[in-house]
Amino acid sequence: MVLTYDQYASYLIDWCNERGSTFKYYFPLKGGWELWVQADFAAYVLAKDSTYDILREVQIYKDVYQRVDMLFNENAPLVTDKIAIEIKCQTFLSQNDFIAGVGADIAKLAQPKLKVQFQTCQTGVLGIYFTQQAHDWMVTNNFTIIYNYGEVGCAIKKLYP
Repeated sequence: MVLTYDQYASYLIDWCNERGSTFKYYFPLKGGWELWVQADFAAYVLAKDSTYDILREVQIYKDVYQRVDMLFNENAPLVTDKIAIEIKCQTFLSQNDFIAGVGADIAKLAQPKLKVQFQTCQTGVLGIYFTQQAHDWMVTNNFTIIYNYGEVGCAIKKLYP
């Protein structure tokens, strides 16, 4: 079954509402927690509907050393139904690099950087943060804040189309 971007966003909001109160425990983890987000969110969506096609760490870029964090609908017949998402999770150790990291993920998802078979796929960025500076930057850069619990927030931005 093909997952739409709006369904992805709706599942993400529900997942944040269910799991977000625990995010504060992941910020101190050395080595980050993006892989946990990938796996936990994918499991959450698949528990709702196991027919969705969700992959992690997929090589969709022309640069063979880069991988997208999540790819939805890889087997969809139309490339425009595929959804590539980069994830950035702020940690105590990376808090000063978080904004630059989100910016790098936005640049990474530029259509010309994608392999031909993924060009024109839908792209977006998900950021989970805890500093006011990160929140303000995301608001200024037209992210949609989809979750806020105390200092913890989650924001998304659809890049293409």
